[in-house]
Amino acid sequence: MLKKHLAHLGLALFSLVTFCAASSAAPPWVERTLVVGQPGTPCPNAQYTTITDAVNAAAPGDVIEICPALYPEQLTITIPLTLRGLGVDGINRVLIQPSSLLPVSSLSFEAVITVMNAQGVTIQNLAIDASKNAASGCTVALAGIHFYNASGIVDSATISGTQLSNPLSCTTLFPGNGFGVQVDETAGSTASFSVTVRNTSIHDFGRNGILVIGSGESVKIDGNSIAGVGPSTGVHQFGVFLADGATGQVIGNSISQGNCGTIPIPDCFNLRSEGVVLRSVGNGAVVADNMITNVQAGVFVNGATGAVVTRNTISNVDALDGIHIQGSISGLFTKNRIFHVGPLTTDTSSDEEGCGINDISGTGSSENNILANWINDAYCGVAYVSTDRVEANMFLNTLYETLNGDDYPVTFPPPVEP
Repeated sequence: MLKKHLAHLGLALFSLVTFCAASSAAPPWVERTLVVGQPGTPCPNAQYTTITDAVNAAAPGDVIEICPALYPEQLTITIPLTLRGLGVDGINRVLIQPSSLLPVSSLSFEAVITVMNAQGVTIQNLAIDASKNAASGCTVALAGIHFYNASGIVDSATISGTQLSNPLSCTTLFPGNGFGVQVDETAGSTASFSVTVRNTSIHDFGRNGILVIGSGESVKIDGNSIAGVGPSTGVHQFGVFLADGATGQVIGNSISQGNCGTIPIPDCFNLRSEGVVLRSVGNGAVVADNMITNVQAGVFVNGATGAVVTRNTISNVDALDGIHIQGSISGLFTKNRIFHVGPLTTDTSSDEEGCGINDISGTGSSENNILANWINDAYCGVAYVSTDRVEANMFLNTLYETLNGDDYPVTFPPPVEP
């Protein structure tokens, strides 16, 4: 009997030792840190000289830290990873600038960084420059960062150079070509994806600072600076564009596009550039606390049930409106501050534009709540449809405070001082 108990004790001790030995090994999901640095640069503990080599060696969940240098690489990420730029010896700029760009696999897009079929990817503190692309036309989409069937975060980055060699080679309104960040999915996908873009500078893009397409896409676009040049390119240009079922929050961004300048207002109307566009989006999209300036429309809503547009400051608007609404049902437009919507010419009445907020009659839009907005210096304060609720708005220096657009099916009243 004693031998039997000793045998059981020995087996238990063996099992305990085996368990402890197995527990001391790092499980596959514990992150490692891989360091990238180019030869001849001060970079502590660099293990790789290219980001591509580090990505190829990485396991899911790893962190790749990148020392300051110019990296002429085009990256594709297909597993959960973090790419993080480091500061070394007072230098804090990791520039990823491919010497050329090629389409990703057999797909019709190219990007400096493509995140494809992956969740949990973070891109942080990197400068991404696509200016050495040779893209032209609308066939192959060009982006700085492209999330395709993927989720992740872009944080504190810089994205530039996503301009076509010939901007007029792709004049299609939607989606156009040349995107700072592109977020989309395979046609017919039933999956759900989530992307956050925050604290990032986006400039020198061809069509959209950020483009999000697809019913599976939910985004948070927060605290970014997005700077375009507007209609001077000869094509439409938009700061943030959500479309075709995408939804999410566009909050606290600074967006500037560009005014008409010497372009005649009728021509500029056809080349209009807008700050934030909601086009057939999913329910409940939110546009809040943004600073939007130098545009043809600050916020353009074209099909957005339950959208909330609130506390935005919109200024220096020409050719359209501060907030332009069509095809929206039961949206809430409240507590926005809108300045300087013009110019005050016959074009404003003939195009039925030039208002702080304009809900376009005859577009299927109805039941919007336009409440407690502050509008100074415009042809009209609010143009609405009969089924809207318009209350408690403040108007200063508006030729017309409110206009019921249903009463003016062709033109608004002439811009004549009383």
